[in-house]
Parts: sequence; C-alpha cells; structure tokens
Amino acid sequence: MPITGLSLSRPLVAPALMGVECVKDVRNPVFIADLHLSGKSKRTLLSFWWFLQTRARRFDELFILGDFFEYWIGDDACSPAEPIAKALRKYASQGRRVFLMQGNRDFMLGEDFARHCGGTLLKTQAVIEVRGQRMLLSHGDEWCTLDNEYQAFRRQVRDPAFQTAGLEMTVEERIAFAKEARAKSVQTKSVKTAEMMDVVDEAVLADCRRWDARIVIHGHTHKPAHHDCGTFERFVLPDWNLHGEHGIKPRRGWIELDEAGRPKLVMRHGVFW
Repeated sequence: MPITGLSLSRPLVAPALMGVECVKDVRNPVFIADLHLSGKSKRTLLSFWWFLQTRARRFDELFILGDFFEYWIGDDACSPAEPIAKALRKYASQGRRVFLMQGNRDFMLGEDFARHCGGTLLKTQAVIEVRGQRMLLSHGDEWCTLDNEYQAFRRQVRDPAFQTAGLEMTVEERIAFAKEARAKSVQTKSVKTAEMMDVVDEAVLADCRRWDARIVIHGHTHKPAHHDCGTFERFVLPDWNLHGEHGIKPRRGWIELDEAGRPKLVMRHGVFW
C-alpha cells in the first residue's frame, strides 16, 4: 500500500519532542485507546471503521489515547496504515477534530503521521477544558510506578536521543528491535503481579495537582472502570479485543460525556454495534 500525500519532516524529528499539551474549545468529545491495530487484527480494524461510520459521527472531537497501533517504527514506515489514515482524514473532513497520543506500543508515532490523518498529535499528557471541567488525558503507563523495569524501559525509548538514533536505523533494523522488545515484554509479564502492572493513584494525584485537574481519562491497563479517588476521579478506557484473547470476552468501547458533562464509560460486545 503506497503512502499518498504524506509530507515528512527533514530531518526526521524525535516524536518525544512533538505534540501539544492543551486543547481548547472542546465541545463534544469521545475517547478511545488500546485498539492495537495491525494486519492481524482484522476484526478490530473492521469494528473501528464501523465506529467511524456510525457512533463516532455524534461527536465533534475524537481523542485516541495511545496504543492505536500494535507497534510503530516511525512515520517514514507508515505505508501499511494508509487505509486507517484515509478513514481518519475522511472523518476529520466532515468538520470534526482528531487527536492522537502515543502509547507504550506506538511511542514512535509523530506529528507527520498525525497530520496525515487530518489530526493533531498530543503530548504524553494533555489537558482539555470542556463544559467547565478541566480533564487530564494520558495513555497511563507512566503511572505504573511499581514496575521499575518497565519504567526504565519507558525512559529509554522516550528519550529524544534514543528516538533520533532509532530513526537513523533501517526499517529492517527497527522491526527487529520491535520484535525483540515485544518478546521480552511477553516474557517479563508472566512473572509480574497485577498490582505491579496497574496504575498507582498517588502518582496520578501528583500530576492532577500539577495540571490542576480533577478528572483523569487514560487507557493502557485494559481494566475499564471508574475510580473515585476522593480528590480526583479516574476513568479507564477499555481495550478493543475483538478476538477474545487472554480469556476475555470480545469487547470494545469508549468514554463520552453525559448530559451533565461527566465522563461515561460505554462498553460493547461483538464486531458490530
């Protein structure tokens, strides 16, 4: 699949240096995360396309909060994602705004591809103000602070110097690195507790205070829920698992705002709606 209309920055810029951290004039948003799109996830691809054609049309802004793709080795190697970019461009062309955030799988996603989708790249943490409420958005992996090994890996791969060096590698070398990192992740997960891989509320609270936000929306953990933490509320997005992997019933979902402007978790099962 050829890349059509993609304009790459020259020289290529480390994605960690890109993105916006504040989005204004948000009216009616919808939030999704953890679709893990790839050539092997055909049911999820179909379900996402159907979502854009149906339910997503009710909203003015689409926020994709990380791990949109199973892996991402650089905007200069994004040709397999051209059908997804085309679908997002069409969605944005109808008067809507699209925002993409990097996750732990697609941390090399940059402004060039976000722009190619008709969207805007967000920083790893970003705030929005909607209906009088200030909300903090994140993929969420930075708050899994009990997992020291993962946090060390995260610091490494999000370092601008590391990313710049990675972009100088060949596509084949990047693919090999991604496969090796994925294999190691699968291996280490088997010996980690659920607590280690979950978000620590004290870490979230520190960022809530820094951003002056009382509502947090994130993904990453694949544990959709609403947590009332007293001084702030934390809403966790579901992953899109249409193949029933890991013993979980096929599902996908999103977060939207109710009539009072409060986040509401919406879950669906099956490929279509």
